[in-house]
Amino acid sequence: MKMRNLKLLTIMLSCILAFGACSSDDDDPIITPPTNEEDVAKDITFLNVSSYTDWVYFSFAKGEVVTVTDYANDLSWDIAFHRGDVRLNGGASGKGKGEVVNTQVKDWNAIKEIPANGYVMVKDEIGEITTAFTGTGITTENQPFSKILSGWLTVDTSNPPPKYTINGWIYVIRAADGNYVKLSLYDNKSAAGHVSFKYHYNASGSNKFN
Repeated sequence: MKMRNLKLLTIMLSCILAFGACSSDDDDPIITPPTNEEDVAKDITFLNVSSYTDWVYFSFAKGEVVTVTDYANDLSWDIAFHRGDVRLNGGASGKGKGEVVNTQVKDWNAIKEIPANGYVMVKDEIGEITTAFTGTGITTENQPFSKILSGWLTVDTSNPPPKYTINGWIYVIRAADGNYVKLSLYDNKSAAGHVSFKYHYNASGSNKFN
């Protein structure tokens, strides 16, 4: 009888220990590797920028258009569009760290990182943009914008109708927060009224791109 009770006690202790081990395993957190979204280039297609009076502001970090009322003091935006004109949140356009360099390369996959030297990033400056186009003529105004980025589109008005040429260059940008962005303004729709672009925003601050 004592031997049988001893065996029963041994079995019970084994079950308790086994249950305890299982409970411990169940309490361990399930770790799912995070998705590295910054390694994914994003496309924004046919953004309507046809207004002659209003700029359209965009955040690389949020991946969306943002509402801005005081662009010079607002850090929520990185890049803005006004027909063929482009501005960055930096220099004359804002208090961010925005600046840009034109790589002069047209192959997206050829730009893997920012070179260690041999390039100069340029901030926004004050320049002349068209703010109205009517039957009576063109109205212009001095505003801050990126002369480098605005070169993405060449407009030839020597012979009507205007001829629009997309240059297809890859740009490296510093966003308002200082992080690097690879950008391609690759398409438009109905002349200068729309813009499409592909970008890779490095939230980590890395100088490498996919």
